[in-house]
Amino acid sequence: MENLELIKEKFKQDNFAKNFGIVLDNLTEDSVKMHMKLTPKMNNFHGRPHGGAIYGLADAAFSVIGNNRNNICVALDCNINYHASPDPGKILYVDGERIKQTKRIGTYLFSLYTKENNSKKKIATMISSLYCTGKPHNPNLEVR
Repeated sequence: MENLELIKEKFKQDNFAKNFGIVLDNLTEDSVKMHMKLTPKMNNFHGRPHGGAIYGLADAAFSVIGNNRNNICVALDCNINYHASPDPGKILYVDGERIKQTKRIGTYLFSLYTKENNSKKKIATMISSLYCTGKPHNPNLEVR
């Protein structure tokens, strides 16, 4: 089993992601794509998708891409900026990419959007950093 397959299997056990209906669309060593439907259960008291739901999708993408090298990594910092409120019932997408990775510290950028009239409507942007422990998810695979 390769590192990407390992983290895909671990993601299948992520109860938070299951409860939110988060789907992993694509994962490479340097990028991740995911989506979820914004359901009524995710609405705040204004009847709009809660910022926590939007953040939840970005954080799920962060956990997958940040741990895709068989190295247990934990968040150090996540800074999200909200640009627009998505419409209830829409599909929310996230595209994430690794900006920089050293042996212990990584930085990642995430763009969240909905699709409207064949274009992307920017909803939020998150930049995050993590710390890699050097401990493997699977001791039979190389830690990178």
